[in-house]
Amino acid sequence: MDSNQTIPTTTGPLSTTDTAMLEVLVPGYGFVSRILMSYLNFDVSAYLQVLVSLAVFGATARYALFALWAHFNEFFVSRAEIRLDDETFHYLMFWISRIKTNSYWSDSDSDDEDLDGDEDDEDETFNGGKDASFDSYWARVTTRDKYKKMQFTPSEGCHYFWYKNRPLMLEREHRDGGMWYVMNNERIFLSCLGRNPTVLKELLAEAQQAYVERDSNRTVIYRGSRFAAGQSFAWYRCMARLPRPLSTVILDQEQKHDFLDDIKEYLHPRTRRWYTNRGIPYRRGYLLYGPPGTGKTSLCFAAAGLLGLKLYLLDLNSTALDEDSLSSLFSELPRRCIVLLEDVDSAGITKSRTAKSPSTSTSDTPTSDATSKDGSAAAASTAAKEGDKKGGITLSGLLNVIDGVAASEGRILIMTTNHVEKLDAALLRPGRVDMKIAFGYTSEADIKELFTSIYATMDTDIARNRAPAIHSNGSARLPTNISAGSIAKTEGGIIQNSEENNGEVKKEKTNLQDLVSLRSRISDLASEFAAVIPSGEFTAAEIQGYLLNNKETPELAIKGASEWVQTTRDKKRAMDAEGEAEPKPEGEGEGRDKA
Repeated sequence: MDSNQTIPTTTGPLSTTDTAMLEVLVPGYGFVSRILMSYLNFDVSAYLQVLVSLAVFGATARYALFALWAHFNEFFVSRAEIRLDDETFHYLMFWISRIKTNSYWSDSDSDDEDLDGDEDDEDETFNGGKDASFDSYWARVTTRDKYKKMQFTPSEGCHYFWYKNRPLMLEREHRDGGMWYVMNNERIFLSCLGRNPTVLKELLAEAQQAYVERDSNRTVIYRGSRFAAGQSFAWYRCMARLPRPLSTVILDQEQKHDFLDDIKEYLHPRTRRWYTNRGIPYRRGYLLYGPPGTGKTSLCFAAAGLLGLKLYLLDLNSTALDEDSLSSLFSELPRRCIVLLEDVDSAGITKSRTAKSPSTSTSDTPTSDATSKDGSAAAASTAAKEGDKKGGITLSGLLNVIDGVAASEGRILIMTTNHVEKLDAALLRPGRVDMKIAFGYTSEADIKELFTSIYATMDTDIARNRAPAIHSNGSARLPTNISAGSIAKTEGGIIQNSEENNGEVKKEKTNLQDLVSLRSRISDLASEFAAVIPSGEFTAAEIQGYLLNNKETPELAIKGASEWVQTTRDKKRAMDAEGEAEPKPEGEGEGRDKA
């Protein structure tokens, strides 16, 4: 009878041991199970196997999906990776900010270059409006500047859009970790279905074209700097400006043509081949020297605009710039560009050689020998202290970057200085400086050219909203645009394009004749002005500053030229007298007098 009995199976709650194990694996299991059993009469342990099976199935499915997605991206998706330190990053972000594909992106034109078009529209409104006045114009400008257009770019994560009937995915990723100042901590990934990445290449090419066309008629300027302390130096785009006409640079015409012809000859492909065949480093250097305000930097900027080259500016006076950073900056230069080093005499590197070896005196007098030695030792000590305080680059480091074994080729190096006598001879030797251009004070021909460039008619000048003012001598004020088609309709009995009455038509013809007559007198006025201003005494910047105070009244500029010359001379004498009256440091001049 006992053999026919069956052992009953346990279907009730789990044992205490099993519950304790589940409590360890799933914290809070005991509390939750008691709550459900007390209030809902629901036994969790009865469905535990089902819950575990669902969890295992979910984890397996998730792993399988990730594995399948990884294999799909590897074999059926084309992907392009673009890092932050790559110039293509700026191309793509500029292009993305202007497409109208979804709510993330906008075609906002917030760049300084795009604002020029708005300003041109304001100028046309100012010229042609019936109630045109400066107050109303300025109110519109200030309002527009307060509410600048915003530019939207995609946030971090994945974004989907259509391009040429192809679905694309853009993923923006910011990677943390490592050194905080690493430049490639942000990346953009472009993906498309299929093994053929042609559509990605077309998109990047279109983005590059859009970015470059924005600066098609401008000179792009880069500056060697860093974002913050601890970061490495790199070339950063700082602005894009309209090119400066070469005619506005006051310099001897022969010197300007020689300078440009030499650059064109250097950039010619046969020149590079000639250098390579003969084992000569393909580099070219220029030195522009002269007093301040004579147009050295202006010539460099005008040449860059005329030849369509990018301009790279570097400040050697930066204390954070060391030789490694300088070498890195020059190695990142493109093949054809202009590198401008301004005021190399003030960088503190030209005296590094003389500071290392004290000079010896050639005098036979023992007193002068001692004085000379003491003076040279003091100079060397002072220079060494300044060098320790300044840090930065040395003369040998600059020479290695300019003309060393690892120096870059293809670039054009232009250095400017106000005191060429302070530069070391090693910096001026051929191969480092191949052409020197001297800038001096204005001659009579330069003064005439400068006067004509200020008051001559330009096609892009803004037409004034009033007729030329008639001075007491009967001559008309010279406007900036005197062509018949560009004279705008204005108020107060001024030129009107519509023939509403015969009086207005006659007035229009009379004023136009006065403008044409004044235009023909520009050459005579320039000669008259040049006769008052002495040649070889003032720089182009000084004369231009005076003319800008009378930019629409050439007669008044001529009338006040004599007084301006005398005033400027008095100021210069006063400055020279103050410089001579300053006390000299102890020992300065003493050794020289004894020697």
